[in-house]
Amino acid sequence: MTRKDFKNSRWKYTPLGFLAIGIVAGIVVLSGISFQDGSDGKSWKIMTLSAADVDPGNGNDGIVNIYIYPLSEKADITSSPYEPNEADAYEHCDSAFVDGEELEDSTPVGSTYIIAIEVQFSNKAYNTTSSDWDKDLVKAEITCAELSLTAEVMEEAPDFSQQDGTSDAHMTFYVDNSDSGWTMTTGNSITVSDVDIYYYG
Repeated sequence: MTRKDFKNSRWKYTPLGFLAIGIVAGIVVLSGISFQDGSDGKSWKIMTLSAADVDPGNGNDGIVNIYIYPLSEKADITSSPYEPNEADAYEHCDSAFVDGEELEDSTPVGSTYIIAIEVQFSNKAYNTTSSDWDKDLVKAEITCAELSLTAEVMEEAPDFSQQDGTSDAHMTFYVDNSDSGWTMTTGNSITVSDVDIYYYG
């Protein structure tokens, strides 16, 4: 058995090492997930938080979960409820995103997968003009040489999920290789070298 590793070295407050996720046939490394508040004025800013957590808490920003997800179940994201279901995932975080954690479960050889990241946004993503959660106010970029992704803007679910008034809501970002996914092969080695999550404000 080999592993996928999620690695992070650029958290603002907590420099994390790597997060290992167990799979049958490959290695994935996710590093440089950055969250940093920007300056005054309207522009794209990288969010700030100290660590990712499956429960960031009311009104906070944070990564809710990271998924290696079956392409065949992508409708969980692209239609209501607009977020992955842990029961459908090949792998996912079982607790906070911490140094060296191995994700639960494994991705079988021959399976076709996508990568999805569920993020909770505070009111940074709430448009007070339209009085609604606005997906145009958030974005994520991912870099992975083996998957030919270079600061690739991740796709977004059609709408936010788990909207809590104006306090917080979840958005799922994903990459799916033009709806073809990627097939897990024996000895597959993948490095996701950077993920940046932004809000406009």
